[in-house]
Amino acid sequence: MWGSSISILGLTLIAAALATALALEAPAAAEEKADEKMVAAGKLRVAGRAMRCGRTPTLISRKFWDYGGATKGLIILNPRKLATIPKAVRLYVYAHECGHQVYGASEIKADCYAVRRGRRAGWLTRKGLAQICHFFKDHPGDYVHPPGPQRCKMMTQCFNDVRPRRADSGGRG
Repeated sequence: MWGSSISILGLTLIAAALATALALEAPAAAEEKADEKMVAAGKLRVAGRAMRCGRTPTLISRKFWDYGGATKGLIILNPRKLATIPKAVRLYVYAHECGHQVYGASEIKADCYAVRRGRRAGWLTRKGLAQICHFFKDHPGDYVHPPGPQRCKMMTQCFNDVRPRRADSGGRG
């Protein structure tokens, strides 16, 4: 998630990303055991689906404090946290962080970007949107994020404004 702490967080993540990128020359077995791993743009799979955000790489970090985060030119995902949520929510988290690459710090724009992207791609269904809304239902909001119910209402509007490009498969999201 994008916010005013981005300068400290951003510098820390960039340093971690550079360190991780340098470590990519290590043997594959050692890389798999690392707490952090850099995944090049176009090589990421989330919930079994290939995901891409332009040329933006993704740092897979078991140490990251949240499900996902973003700083300019980098997406961060915590696989341990993501493993605890439904597939549609995992895909939403990645797409939301990608939305920050497109729109900057705006949480509302990143939310809408993620929902529209998922709807167009066919992985976000009404069932999946309900799972995302359930994920946020008790979130009171903070200085950056609107409260969960308000966020859900806005995401539902974004969902309704878009027609899927692929068949809406119902339970696949």
